[in-house]
Amino acid sequence: MVAVKLFGLAGRIILTRIAGAEGIGLYQIAYSFYGFILMLAGGLPTALALETARKPAQGWQFLKIVAVLLMFGGGAASLVVFRYSPSLSTLLGNPGLEHALHSLAPALFAAPLLGLLRGYLQGLGRISIIALSEVTEQAVRVTCMVLITAQLLPLGMNQAVGGGLYGTFLGAFVSFSLLTIYLSLDTHSPRPQGRSKVLPVTIFFKTSLVISMTRMFIPASEFIDALLVPSRLLAAGHSTSEATAMYGVIYGMAAIVVYAPTLVTGALSHTLSVRIAAEWQQGTLEKFNHLASLALKISWLWGIASGLFLFVHADMLSILIFNTTAATAPIKYLASIPLLVGFRELTTSILWAQDVKKAPFWGLLSGLACSTFTQYMLVGIPGFGYAGAAIAIVSMELVSSLWNLKALHIHKRKLHGILLLMLCDIGILLLAAAGASRCRQLLQGLFSELWIFMLESILFFLVAGLYFYLRCFYGGKFRRS
Repeated sequence: MVAVKLFGLAGRIILTRIAGAEGIGLYQIAYSFYGFILMLAGGLPTALALETARKPAQGWQFLKIVAVLLMFGGGAASLVVFRYSPSLSTLLGNPGLEHALHSLAPALFAAPLLGLLRGYLQGLGRISIIALSEVTEQAVRVTCMVLITAQLLPLGMNQAVGGGLYGTFLGAFVSFSLLTIYLSLDTHSPRPQGRSKVLPVTIFFKTSLVISMTRMFIPASEFIDALLVPSRLLAAGHSTSEATAMYGVIYGMAAIVVYAPTLVTGALSHTLSVRIAAEWQQGTLEKFNHLASLALKISWLWGIASGLFLFVHADMLSILIFNTTAATAPIKYLASIPLLVGFRELTTSILWAQDVKKAPFWGLLSGLACSTFTQYMLVGIPGFGYAGAAIAIVSMELVSSLWNLKALHIHKRKLHGILLLMLCDIGILLLAAAGASRCRQLLQGLFSELWIFMLESILFFLVAGLYFYLRCFYGGKFRRS
């Protein structure tokens, strides 16, 4: 997942430098629509992974059944998007998106099948081949996107960005082919000779539906942002080009930077979900509590450290990554995102493992409603575009995280103890950041700004890493009441 995120970040950086803020804005709007459509069936891979982890042979039967359904559903979605791309681009508020939607249409057929195969393999614990497929997909997608966009740029921004999005289908196709070959050669997977008399089809699809609806809120939020933010910026007096560029700065630049640290907690959540579900089903609560405790400690420590780093070095990150200072203020506004997203993702995995699926759903729904309202009210205020959009993003993550915290039913006494430890963590990491900053001042004039920045970053994360080790292995344990 680290490699996948780095490939994705590199692709966004190169695309930004090739196509500018307006180009990355077009890309982000089209991809938000694509992600929203995909997540309509986004719960099926997770439901299949959980079912396969419990009963592997039964998981194989579900794989075959659901694959047929996705072939018909994905094919229909692909044809509809391709046929009605002009109307959809107008609905999205930018007729120039027609080429991008044309390019993304084939991926709507391939990507759901790819996700389903990964869900089955995750249930079997085949993490290595999943990792290889994800790295392969991202490498092919980013390479094709950059090369095609650069070649088509003389034809115009809309055609260049749209053509580059064909890389999404090519990456999914190559990765799907890799997993198909692996499964055909794998002789160790449990595959029943005959069908089971009774399959828990109703339970399976209910679980999938709840997970899909819960996970759909994030792409739904991004899709609503793609519709709402440019229109509210237009209402604030900006032109269509300016509104698209501003949307690109906050969602295609700043959001990419602040969400990058969540790859740590995302990878942790991805690999933890099946394991803690198995521990809960087997009744080994001590192991379950230990895993949950360790995961949450890592989440809040990493979130605080990376958030501090983003806030302090927003200007340097904006210049180094995007060769502009336009993203500096949005990065500072969104510096709390690593902490909030990490906590939301891990608490959601813990609650799902305990078969508590309604709480994350209602938390994200409440967060989405709060974010949409905030966005509508604030982004349309002249001069408040970046700050308003950032407040809306943070409000969604904050509300959903607090809802999950309530669902964990932690005793007030334990919660107070955890909060005191978090305040201690913040204090120590602030001291580490201040010490690193002091070293930066001492090195002024001796090295270039880039080398000083790198040395300061290494020093800060070395000190933070040592503190992480001490806290995770010698701190108190988290226990759910």
